[in-house]
Amino acid sequence: MSSRFPLARSRVFLAFAAALVATFASAALAAPIPTKVELSALRAIQVNNIQQGGDDDVYVLVTGVARGQDVNQRIPSQGALKANPKKPAITDKQPQTLWQGELNDGEFAFLTVVVMQGTGQDQGKVKAFQDQLTPAAKKAGDFSKKTLDAGGITNLHKQALAAQRPIITKIKDTFARDKKTDHYGGLFNVSVINTGGKLTKRVEPVGLTFGEHYGTDPKIYTKLKYTRNNVFEQEDKEWFETQYGPVTDEADAIRVKMLETEYVKTGDQLLRKVTDYLADVKVYDLSGGGAGKALKWETGGEHTGPGTLHTYWDYAE
Repeated sequence: MSSRFPLARSRVFLAFAAALVATFASAALAAPIPTKVELSALRAIQVNNIQQGGDDDVYVLVTGVARGQDVNQRIPSQGALKANPKKPAITDKQPQTLWQGELNDGEFAFLTVVVMQGTGQDQGKVKAFQDQLTPAAKKAGDFSKKTLDAGGITNLHKQALAAQRPIITKIKDTFARDKKTDHYGGLFNVSVINTGGKLTKRVEPVGLTFGEHYGTDPKIYTKLKYTRNNVFEQEDKEWFETQYGPVTDEADAIRVKMLETEYVKTGDQLLRKVTDYLADVKVYDLSGGGAGKALKWETGGEHTGPGTLHTYWDYAE
């Protein structure tokens, strides 16, 4: 009989240990995840400024919801950043935070990012634009929920884009060069959600909203795609031009390309003018403390064209 008691005690201990492990695992799973969404770079490949060699003024509007609360900020808070092909408006040495906070299981942040060239002095037009954009997205998708699942956040992206595209298609009714207003650069949505103790992220650009995909006719788009061999990089003191893909070499940032081709009347001639920008987005899991870990990105929803330059992707996650 004495040999049975150690065995019984052993079984009790194992059951207790298993329950303890399950409790700690459940607690770890339920712990909120400190998260950061960052604009790590904003490059002007071709400026909107019509003056030869002139800088662009540029600013960024960020709206949306996070943990059920509205998000509304401007980068910079006042004035504008300066940009030209050899002077990025934002670099990874001084990145800009789009949102930062803790996400419990099911909680999410959904952000709409708009890049504008100009100084933002005409607040009336900027407000009128935002007054169209934000309510349309909220009406289309259930932003009132504090928590969603992975399928719910994907649907929220689709609903928001469906509401945003008609507004961006008519963006020249509000912002146009001949009206001497600020210039719309591009729009994309970025989300991050805690699903079962793991961060899941997604970026979806608004896509082509005016014109045709190929050729040199007037068009406006925000896409995930390759650039031409025209992005300036500096090595030591020398500048060279290179091609960028939609994901960085380290896969820790997704690059959103924003382009407009227009024809500007100068005297008796029409000048073909291209405004071309590239925004890098990173999402960090800050659980480890310090700078945290930048999550890796992959593109999805591929559309092929006549060549590599015309291939684009619907989303990245």
